[in-house]
Amino acid sequence: MSCPNPMGDGCAVSLSVPAGNEAFLRRIVNAARDGLREELKLFGDRLGESKTKLLLEDAAYTVLLDGLDRGRVVCDDELRAAVAWLADAVDRGNEYGRVVFEHKAIHDLRDQLGGEVAR
Repeated sequence: MSCPNPMGDGCAVSLSVPAGNEAFLRRIVNAARDGLREELKLFGDRLGESKTKLLLEDAAYTVLLDGLDRGRVVCDDELRAAVAWLADAVDRGNEYGRVVFEHKAIHDLRDQLGGEVAR
């Protein structure tokens, strides 16, 4: 069953993932799930988060991977939190804030000097 509510609320949300994005998404979700499983295996209850929360996060990654296969997913708070964490991790890993700042700074300077000149 599909649902018009984009937040899901127990209904399946259709995913529209461009073919070029799917491999990246699968890679990042699998890496996060594998890393989480490794931490659980090695450190168990000594982790900063509760084991229950980490197991819910692991389940969310599995649901997301299954959703990528099916083209739809039943969304819940754990799934949204896992995707939000992944988005933040990708931005941090790519130094997104620094890149945006540097891009804006150099393009603003170029624009003040009269725009683009090819050489």
